[in-house]
Amino acid sequence: MKKLLTGYILYLIVIWCYFVYFYPLQTLADSKYAALAHAVFFSKLPLEWLLLYILIKKGWSSTWVDRLNDTTEKEWIKVLIFSLLLVVIYELILLPFNLLWFSITHIEGTSHQTIGNWMYELGLNLLFFWLVLAAGIYVVRLLIKKYKNWWFGLWLIALPIALFVVYIQPVWIDPLYEKFTVMEEGPLKTAIEDFTDKSGLEDATLLQVHKSEKTTAFNAYVTGIMGNARIVFWDTTLQGMPQEEILFILAHEIGHYVHGHVYIGVAGYIVLSFFLFYLTAVIYRFIWSNIQGKKRFGKQYDLKAIPVLLLLFSLLMTASQPVSLFVSRKIEQAADVYAMNHTEDLQTGVESFRRMALESKSDIDPVFWIEWFRFSHPPIQDRIDRLKEEMEARESSGENAK
Repeated sequence: MKKLLTGYILYLIVIWCYFVYFYPLQTLADSKYAALAHAVFFSKLPLEWLLLYILIKKGWSSTWVDRLNDTTEKEWIKVLIFSLLLVVIYELILLPFNLLWFSITHIEGTSHQTIGNWMYELGLNLLFFWLVLAAGIYVVRLLIKKYKNWWFGLWLIALPIALFVVYIQPVWIDPLYEKFTVMEEGPLKTAIEDFTDKSGLEDATLLQVHKSEKTTAFNAYVTGIMGNARIVFWDTTLQGMPQEEILFILAHEIGHYVHGHVYIGVAGYIVLSFFLFYLTAVIYRFIWSNIQGKKRFGKQYDLKAIPVLLLLFSLLMTASQPVSLFVSRKIEQAADVYAMNHTEDLQTGVESFRRMALESKSDIDPVFWIEWFRFSHPPIQDRIDRLKEEMEARESSGENAK
């Protein structure tokens, strides 16, 4: 364990030295904020694996289960307590970095969220994480016990979960974190409604979310499916950007809606989860047939063995992240193209991207591996360059027409 901790400390030193002193940060802000964000992300990345590995190596999970067996015979209670221990310890390990990031955002001025609200959201996250983890552990143990191809049953169960997330979450879960209201009447709302009408967008709800209580950054997003679609603007966007730039952002979000990107995202989740569950099952079975600690963990479905399964799944999830983010960037690029095709003055798009990058102090041109692991959207510089290329093409086309 000392070697692991020493290795992690050396890893932290390398990470922070690199991002603070050597990372080639490209930003519109006079700040290392984006580089610090990278450093915090990569500092937290291996903590889940280290925790699970230590639980396995030191036999702590087996000790927990032995004590739970002495306390109760009800499996669901054992799973709830076991999951709670995992979640609480993991959150405690993350807490120093979460507090560090809370401090950085306040020092840099990108956030003014109160500590009370921050703790409230942290508690909600912990609660949902605990319930989801407990339900997952309970179900997967039942499936492993009864079926050889348990991974396929787990995948079938994951399908309605995906629909729940995209259909129910915007209505029931998101409002627990933020305040959503119908967009206020006025010239801006009229212009937005005119734009949506011209785009043939009739059944999506236009909302604003009150993010100004927490952040200064600008954003908007589209969510929901099957008559539950909604385009949501952060109130910071509505208050801090000119109308022309807001309409460009709106065109981008309408592009998501028109191209059915939410459905594509759900389909991608379904396909990816199929392969992840299958690979997890195959590798888990292989590990189980070769490890020497079968007596310590019992059978594959025993609660003692769950950290092995969780560690494997976590590693595979991280390995698949660049693929998920690549698909996401392509989807965002398609929405940008839609916005370009429905905007006459593309300089407004350039200015909106610059304004968003400046306010969020983002890394506008990250190195390739940072883009692979962190960026769900194309880097701002790439998006600006595409707009400028389109502007030059239009100018050239106009000159040729003359």
